Amino acid sequence: MKREWIDEKLNLLSIKLDGFKTDSSRFFFEPTEEIYKNLESGDENELHFVVAKIAEHLEIPAPIVRYDWGLKVDLEVAGQIQNIYQLKAIRIPFFYVGKKYALGSILAHEMTHAFLFYKGIFLNDQNENEMFTDLTAVFIGLGKLVLNGLTVASNQYLAEVQILGYLPLDSIVYVFKNICERRSISLELSIKNLISEAISKINAFNK
Repeated sequence: MKREWIDEKLNLLSIKLDGFKTDSSRFFFEPTEEIYKNLESGDENELHFVVAKIAEHLEIPAPIVRYDWGLKVDLEVAGQIQNIYQLKAIRIPFFYVGKKYALGSILAHEMTHAFLFYKGIFLNDQNENEMFTDLTAVFIGLGKLVLNGLTVASNQYLAEVQILGYLPLDSIVYVFKNICERRSISLELSIKNLISEAISKINAFNK
């Protein structure tokens, strides 16, 4: 992914979302041990608990979320968000039950779709819009969920790297570090609740 495209879209978001989460100490949605415990359980009520927490962070209504035994999606899609009677609903293939880091990354992406829907921000090209959604997830504070999920995917189950992200891991790291610099976020705060593999990727990254 070209850095020029990333920088252009970051500047677009800076204009569109001027004033969003101006307090850097509250910028990140923190994927705590409690969050991942709820994602690991396989219980839909606990899955909804996490969605509600993310929605609260993003200041949007919480959509319905459920595991779907019969959901068939393309290889590059790990979740799906759709309209149900004017409400947004997130459907996640049953394959991901118990995979807490993957689920965190999936929810970050799908909740960002919901956020952009409520803000009326989208790109006309569908594939470009999916990449833009990954980028926006980091811009609005969900980057730790994304990084943890992508890092585990790349280390433990290679076949899922493409499934879990439309932007490659190095592009996500670039966006993450860029946002931290723009907001003058300390290294200590930026790596809090990141898994060790994700921290290693950040420390090894060179612009």
